[in-house]
Order: sequence, then C-alpha cells, then structure tokens
Amino acid sequence: MSDTGAAALGNRRSPQRPADSGPTRITRIDPADGADGVFRDACVMVRLSAPADPTTLSLSTFRVEDRDGAVPARLRLSPDRLVFIWMADRLLVPGVAHIVHSDGLRDARGQAVAPHRSRFIPCDLISTDWPP
Repeated sequence: MSDTGAAALGNRRSPQRPADSGPTRITRIDPADGADGVFRDACVMVRLSAPADPTTLSLSTFRVEDRDGAVPARLRLSPDRLVFIWMADRLLVPGVAHIVHSDGLRDARGQAVAPHRSRFIPCDLISTDWPP
C-alpha cells in the first residue's frame, strides 16, 4: 500500500500517538465500573490510549482485589501493547465487590499511565452456565 493509501486509512502502521494528545490513560475497561452480574470466570480487558512499557505491567501495577486482598491472576499483553488482559487463577467470589487498581504503569515513552480504580460484582454463574 502506498504511503498515501496508508494515510487515508489512518496510518495504522504505528500504534504511537501524537506527542500533544495528553497523558496515557485507560480508554476502556471491561467489566465496566459498577458492573453487576459479571461471570465468576470473567477476565478484565483493558485498552490504553498509547502502547504500554511491558516491563512495567505486573500484578503489582495492575490487580483486582476482593475482600481477601489481591486475586491470584495472570496478565497478557497484546502484540501492539495497547490491550492487556487480567485472568484470575480461580473463580471470583459471587456477590462481593471486586476492586480494579492500576497504578505504576508506564507507556512506551516512559511516561506514567494515569492511575485507575473501578469496581464490579460477580454473580453466581460462570460463562459455561449460560445459556442454560
């Protein structure tokens, strides 16, 4: 594809954003803040406004906590470093608020990613229970 054609498509060759677009932040998180009835085996999906520095993504910079503290989990980062997924190593506790914390992440330029905090509540079901 020519450079002109790439520009017409938004030049998707580089995930970098313009330098003047402000600090990197979480632009989407699922489950959303305040979600109720989340499956007990749900993952947390996060999208950033700029690529992450993979050396700063860890369970100390991104975690989900329930009434007993941090939920044991794993993290996976997409190849473009714009999306990461938190996957619990056990089922989430139903009916209990789970708090999502993000603090200490950095983007590929070394700049701090804005801290984030949200909450969701799992239901009694896991994804394979639905549809019945």
